[in-house]
Order: sequence, then C-alpha cells, then structure tokens
Amino acid sequence: MSFSDFKSANSVAEKYNLTIQRQLLFDHAAITPIPPHAFLQQTLEFEVTHQPSNMTEYGLCESLIYPLLRDMWMNYPQLQIWSHVPLMVDDDLNGIPDYIITEKSPQGLESFDRPLLTVVEAKRDNFVEGWGQCLAGMVAAQKLNQSVNRKVYGIVTTGQVWEFGLLHGSQFTLHPFKFSLVQLDLLLGVLGWLFHASLT
Repeated sequence: MSFSDFKSANSVAEKYNLTIQRQLLFDHAAITPIPPHAFLQQTLEFEVTHQPSNMTEYGLCESLIYPLLRDMWMNYPQLQIWSHVPLMVDDDLNGIPDYIITEKSPQGLESFDRPLLTVVEAKRDNFVEGWGQCLAGMVAAQKLNQSVNRKVYGIVTTGQVWEFGLLHGSQFTLHPFKFSLVQLDLLLGVLGWLFHASLT
C-alpha cells in the first residue's frame, strides 16, 4: 500500500499492530526558544503575505516548511535532509514523504542512511490524513532501520501549524499540543529538540 492509502493513524495502527497514545514528548518548560535569524524571519513574513491562499503543496513545502527545516539543519551537519525521496519497503508499504531526515552517510552525500524523521504536509489542513501518511512513513523507516528500538520521529504540518509524534517499538505517541509560526522562536526551539533527539 502507498502511504497515501492510509487515511488516519488508526488505520496504520490496525494494520501494523501499533498502540496510539496522546502524551507529552517533552516538557514544554525545558524547551529553549530560539530567536530566528533575521533572514528567516523576513523570508517567512514575505511568503505568508505574498503567496496565494491556494498555493500548491509543492509550493507550500518549498516556501514555508523547508526554510524552517533548513535553518535547524545548519546546526546539525551530521544530519541530511532529503526532499520527496521514495521510502520503499515492499509492495505492501511504500511512499514518498515530503521530507526525510537521516543520519549523514559515511559513504557520502549521495548515499541514503538510516531515516530518523519523516515530514508530511497536512494537505487541505487535514491532520488526520496527514498522520496516516506520516505514521506509515515512520513504520517504513523503522523497517528500513531493521530495529524497532530505534526511535523514529514524525512531523505533520500545514507550514503554519506543526504537530509532532514518535514511533518507538509498537508505540506511537502524538504530542497533544500544536505549534505555529505565530510563536516562531518556540517552534524553532521544538525543532531543535527534535533534531537533537533524533540523534540519541
């Protein structure tokens, strides 16, 4: 099945025998807000005030999602961001997340290493379907890593609103709070926590 065939996290959980819980992934008091660089702030402000409301999903990824991921990536050169790269496990599980974050391969930039985090755009603001696709991608990442003990993180986002999850073993945890561009420094702090956690 393609990731897009899963219409909710529950549908993935039923197929792959996962349990789902809503629980804090981190203590909000422990998140240190990260002030955005002036260029990032200006770029995002320009995008949200000049882009049409019916922007394509690729346009949304390029204009709002990737700049935030790239800004955080610059602090973690041991990671690699891949855009729209297929995750192929078998005929029963395959798809293309919007972004995949992996460890940087010792074989060089062209080699795809262990996937640690998948990012999916919530198309038409539909987070339920977004988590179906994202969790399917997280299961695929877990299988490619050949270890259920390796944590795999997930993000579903409209570009302006962001949600976070974790797959560890057969347990999927969805963080119960959303974050947004309105509090950009806090969102960057959470992304910093997530990038760091992906490496541990």
